[in-house]
Amino acid sequence: MGLVASQARLMMLVARQSDLEYAIQMISQRRTALAFRAQEAANNYPQLANQLRVLDRELEIQQKNLETQHKIVQTEYDGIKKVIDKNIERSFKTFA
Repeated sequence: MGLVASQARLMMLVARQSDLEYAIQMISQRRTALAFRAQEAANNYPQLANQLRVLDRELEIQQKNLETQHKIVQTEYDGIKKVIDKNIERSFKTFA
């Protein structure tokens, strides 16, 4: 892969990482709000509290899925970064 193509791919991966981090943060906030609601509902509305716990489990699964995607993107980012570094190193050896 050429240097320009690698750099473009790197920029795309950084954007994807940011999107995933934002989505993970939003899910985390929703889970916190659900936990607070479930705590309040536990005494008076046990059935509602159970439904909120089910929603929390679904959000947890989504969050873990996004975290896995984030790890994949991070691994690819590291690989592309190494390719760019090698391309730069080869280019400077040519001029030296």
